[in-house]
Order: sequence, then C-alpha cells, then structure tokens
Amino acid sequence: MSKYTGMGILVLITIVAVTMAAFSMGCTENGEIDLADEVEIVESGTVFTEDANASEVTMEQNDLIVLKLKENPTTGYSWNLTVPEGLTLVGDDFVIAPEDEDLVGAGGIHEWKLQAETEGTYEISAIYKRPWENTTGEEDTFSMTVTVLAEGEPDPDGDDTIADEDDTEYIIGDAVVDDIEIFIMESFPLQVSVNAVGNLPDGCTVIDEDNIEVIRDGNTFNVALKTKRPADAMCTQALVPFEVNIPLDVYGLEAGVYTVDVNGVTDTFEFTVDNVIE
Repeated sequence: MSKYTGMGILVLITIVAVTMAAFSMGCTENGEIDLADEVEIVESGTVFTEDANASEVTMEQNDLIVLKLKENPTTGYSWNLTVPEGLTLVGDDFVIAPEDEDLVGAGGIHEWKLQAETEGTYEISAIYKRPWENTTGEEDTFSMTVTVLAEGEPDPDGDDTIADEDDTEYIIGDAVVDDIEIFIMESFPLQVSVNAVGNLPDGCTVIDEDNIEVIRDGNTFNVALKTKRPADAMCTQALVPFEVNIPLDVYGLEAGVYTVDVNGVTDTFEFTVDNVIE
C-alpha cells in the first residue's frame, strides 16, 4: 500500500468521525438543534380521545400527553391543532388501521404527542375543517385544559394520598356526583337508601366504597363519597360513569321531612309516621 493510499484512508476515517460526532450532537443541516435532544421524549403517556373534549386534566412536568382524534384527510378535512407555550409537540402522525390500508378514502387517527414542560395551566384546542374554507362556527372542535404541576407537587384540588396493606399508594379525592335518587322500601320499619350517579375522571379511578361516610345532623344526612386511584398509574383520560347505592340508618326517626346531601347534591324524603316498632 502506497503512502498516498494510506493518507486517503486516514482522511476518510476522519470525515466519518466528524460526521458521526455532528449527528451525536443533534445538529441538522441548517445548524439547528434536533428536537429530540432538547426534549426528553417519554415512550408512554396518558392517552386522550374525543371523549376528553372540554375536560380538565392535571399532569406533572415531563409527562407525555397522547392526543388521538379521528380524521379523514381524503375528504379535505383535517384537524388544525393549537399548542400553547409550556407544552411541546414531540410527535405528529396520521395512522390508518392495518386492515384499512388498502381501502381508497379510508380514514384514520391523527395522533399528537405533547410534552408537559412548564408549570402552569394551558388550553389545547383544535378545529376540524378544510384549510381553504372560512370558519363558520359549525365545525367540530376539541379543547382540553391542562394543568402542569412540578414533579412531586400535590394536586391543587387537595386530594390526599394513602397507602393500603400492600403499601400501594392511592390518591383520594371527592367524587363528582351529577344526581341522586332516594328509595323508600315498602316494608316496616321503613328502609331508605340513596342512589348516586356521576362520572369518574379516568379509567383508574374508582369509588372508595369501603370508606363511604354517612353523618346525620338533625334532619340532614350528609354523605361523603370518596374516590381513589393508584398514585403512580398512567390512566386513560376518559370519563367513566359510576352508580353507587348507599343505605341510610333511619330506624327510630320521627315523622317529618329529611334531607340527603351527597357531595353537594341534595334531595328530600318524608316519613308520615314515626319509623319505629312499638
């Protein structure tokens, strides 16, 4: 091998090394920094769909929001997503289900991945329309309010954290009750129960039925309905309806009108006779 051939190989090795170093620093052709080096991209995250429209969610810094909305670009319609500062777009893809890939005009899912970076409250919004058409106000829209907390910061709603016998930590909160209905059994002494319905904020949260608290204050029954969810769980942010029936201790009550209050939702029932066996 001649000395010129050896020098050529040395130059080639140097070029390759410099090129690899440039890529490892995250530089693009125009000298900008690659997004992946500025943002720690989390491989999994909390998934939101159309069901999360108009909802309010709480995240921690560096959590990943995965937003999935149905879309069919072949019709000319597409989602125009507005991402506020404080949330960083780290992924933007349109996905067609494998079984529909060969179908002409098949729709799919538009998927965005957003990194929660800066503490604060932000509004994500999107509108589904043809880009060249004027906005009429009749378009499909999506919005979601996201509160980003510092890592380890307690939820501002005041939820408590407890641990069970297996040392699993749970976040305890107040159930959002939409309506209640009072049932009086056709028996004597009379038996009364209250049925509460509402929605849980995600797929991990459940009603803490073992710790339902009923306190009677005069003619009012105050019912505290709590929820719990694993503290470290990544939950699908879709509302989940619940229904729970709560018996009331009414034996010995005098005739009269009584109020039942379940997490701020009230109704009344009446006894026309004393509820006691003489």
